[in-house]
Amino acid sequence: MCASYRSLARLLHMFGRLRKTPNPPPPPVPREGAQEKAIAEHLDVPLRRWIREVVDNEDNAEKIALSLQMTVNTGPHRYSPLDYLVAHTTREEIPAVIEAILRMSAPPPAPAESKSVPPDIRRLNLVALAQTHSYTGINIDWRSRAIDALEGILTLGGSPYRINAERTGLEARVDATAHQALASTLTTASDPNYGSASEHLATAWTCIYGRNPDPGKAYAEAIKAVECAAQATVEPKSKRATLGSMLKVLGNSTQKFSTEIPATSGDDIMVVIEMMRRLWQGQSSRHGAQTPTKHETQGQAEMAVHLAVTLVQWFSAGFVKRNP
Repeated sequence: MCASYRSLARLLHMFGRLRKTPNPPPPPVPREGAQEKAIAEHLDVPLRRWIREVVDNEDNAEKIALSLQMTVNTGPHRYSPLDYLVAHTTREEIPAVIEAILRMSAPPPAPAESKSVPPDIRRLNLVALAQTHSYTGINIDWRSRAIDALEGILTLGGSPYRINAERTGLEARVDATAHQALASTLTTASDPNYGSASEHLATAWTCIYGRNPDPGKAYAEAIKAVECAAQATVEPKSKRATLGSMLKVLGNSTQKFSTEIPATSGDDIMVVIEMMRRLWQGQSSRHGAQTPTKHETQGQAEMAVHLAVTLVQWFSAGFVKRNP
């Protein structure tokens, strides 16, 4: 018995020593279901430095971690959300952290004159940084400077991500010419005569090139953008105009419409009809049936969005006209 007690005492003594020895935090492990693209190794340290500079304090870091449902683990004797975001997240998680910073630091919408807006717990408290932030200096728009610095890191490092036009998140980097075409179309389509064409097109672009693509929604928004832009020309008096109904109008009266570049043979409008028909018929998930629904692929949605950019530009810029 005595030997047994002595053995037990030794075990208890060893257990006590182990408890007093601080354990290092476990290595970061990607969370279940994570499907993020890892940032390149050469971008790892620069982006983590940017995160530390911008987030600046534990309260902001905790909000970001909570919004991303991250379990902060910096060891048994210290709780530091900031250290966790900077040093213990995986390279797959860095884009999500950056996007949370962009989203949560965006200026709040202007409040209605008659209503008071309660504090938004989903926003970062970065007011103090206007005086001390290393990217800015006194009375300078620190957020704009910080985002410019981030864009510089992403561009110089050849990242597949870029900051979106609203500066509230990341999107896939595509050809600069395509971005210029989108920007021009959004400006032209913002005229009230074209309803929400600009809004739908911007949403479609975000859905297809954002970090979490949604091909089905992107395709649907692309169709809505074309419907908004084309209605003033094709069915201005209809309250239920759709891409399908406009195709019927165009097909039944091709001689009533023309395009800025005349066709060498046949009716001018036929090229527009073919583009609209391809967009309309290509949406495979629009209706349900007894057979399994076939959802749009990433490639199909990308083609639909770029097709919509062209059609919205043509209609809103007056390149497609109804003949007098």
